[in-house]
Amino acid sequence: MKKFKSITAALLLTLSISASADDKQKSLLQNDMRSMLSAMEMIQRGGFYKNKPGLQEGIRRLKDGLESLRSSDAKKYLPEDQAYADKFANKRADMIAMFADDILVSIEKDNWDDSLNDYQQILSQCTSCHLRIRSW
Repeated sequence: MKKFKSITAALLLTLSISASADDKQKSLLQNDMRSMLSAMEMIQRGGFYKNKPGLQEGIRRLKDGLESLRSSDAKKYLPEDQAYADKFANKRADMIAMFADDILVSIEKDNWDDSLNDYQQILSQCTSCHLRIRSW
């Protein structure tokens, strides 16, 4: 009986530590999502006011947050029918990075129209992922 209690206690401790790590990962992702939203606002303001340094800082912050998307294991906290979302989110992160780089190239050439189009493409990637994942 004592052995059974010890094994049960060890199992419960392991599960609680695992759940805690999953909660921390989810919390980190939520934090990074808020930071990326703020970065998108910086990019938008930078584009509207032709503020290159502000726009470049927004791009840097946005790209910093993408790592959280790539390293997150959505299968741990999404319902089973949403497990594929991990691959989808990684693809969206790659596309966001590509369009962000395009914005930087466009503003260096003073092509603000193209940079605004790339911003719209980034916004589409974000929206696409949020609509798919949050539909559950």
